[in-house]
Amino acid sequence: MPTTTTPLSLTTWRDHDEEVLQLPWMDSSTRIAADPTGPGPAELAAELYRSGARRVALDRPADMSGSTGARSIVTTMLLVAELTSWGLVVDWEISLGAEPEIWRSLNHLYPPSAVLGAPDADDIRQQWKETFYLCKCIYRKGPGFIQVRDRRSGGSLLRFTLHDPAYLRAVEQLSAGCPAEAVPAQVLDDLVGESLAGRAGNLAWWLPYRVHRWPWPSFAV
Repeated sequence: MPTTTTPLSLTTWRDHDEEVLQLPWMDSSTRIAADPTGPGPAELAAELYRSGARRVALDRPADMSGSTGARSIVTTMLLVAELTSWGLVVDWEISLGAEPEIWRSLNHLYPPSAVLGAPDADDIRQQWKETFYLCKCIYRKGPGFIQVRDRRSGGSLLRFTLHDPAYLRAVEQLSAGCPAEAVPAQVLDDLVGESLAGRAGNLAWWLPYRVHRWPWPSFAV
């Protein structure tokens, strides 16, 4: 699988509204998101929110075809999920590659501004935009268990409670992205089968995101 060595770059603003961004005093700032020595996606998203960022733009599409390499896919997907979990507006694009239906496993992420690489790309983007809301697929940690609440499949609530130590360890590893071989094969197959984990080349990552901001009372999600 080819790889890219160009770091992912982010542009941030302190307001989410596009019209407000055009005002002369609304400056933007740019930073590198994929610096190996810098914070991971979870830490970076939290840092951006706490510093006042409310809108973030990625400088290149998330290419699910693998042309930019597995690490680029995983880093971008984790970052978009973390930014979404903080309620930030995310300006990003996605190229769906050979399996365009993968978008249904990703529709809990902030809707992309463009969908590429699919015959019905405009329809996918519109459906993604119309059906998106915060906390569509989330997880919460309790003492000795993790609960996932998933409404990606059209509104009906699916709940998964993980308490087996092997699955809890897998979630901890996958939350930062990890080699697929680091997770027991049966555990990873189960999580991928329920669209709770994704795979890119020899890497895998966790799809649900943590709850940082409740948009509605908890019973609604």
